[in-house]
Amino acid sequence: MNVRTWMYTLIAAGIGGASNALLGAIAMPDTFNFTHQGLVNLGKIALVGALVPMLTYLKQSPLPATTVTATQTTSVTQEVTKN
Repeated sequence: MNVRTWMYTLIAAGIGGASNALLGAIAMPDTFNFTHQGLVNLGKIALVGALVPMLTYLKQSPLPATTVTATQTTSVTQEVTKN
């Protein structure tokens, strides 16, 4: 897995979790509405809903595997003598 795939999956988990949490707005419109306090509550539940799957994914795949490329250089010295 490369970094791009890892990041994509992490963001997808967050979006999926937040969208599921936002369904609370449909279930409880008195608590999660478009007033100031309602939007604060909606933001809180969306944040928690996004963090749970993101942290679960990070537990499974903490960091993407990295590839290390080693290069070897050699130097050649020649001695030139003049007659």
